[in-house]
Amino acid sequence: MQIKNILFSIIAALVIIILFNNKEEATFWLFGDIRTSKLFILGVFFLLGVITGGILFRRKRTHPKEYSINNSQMDPSENTASNLSPEDQKFLERD
Repeated sequence: MQIKNILFSIIAALVIIILFNNKEEATFWLFGDIRTSKLFILGVFFLLGVITGGILFRRKRTHPKEYSINNSQMDPSENTASNLSPEDQKFLERD
């Protein structure tokens, strides 16, 4: 198993244990008193935290710093400079 799967399993088990050990009713203030179970309150805030963390810490796709041409159809022993016109060879010699 990968370490990522093991960590996910451990965190999921801990969340389930914590949620189901807090079943009693609690008062929650959200623009007025709301009486609901701690299980629901903790579950909602855990999901909000997971969503927020996923948005904030997602991987950004970066462009490569160097672009290269990979032509697998060309034979490496073939000399491409001999196929060029004299003007093109002169232009490439300046580099």
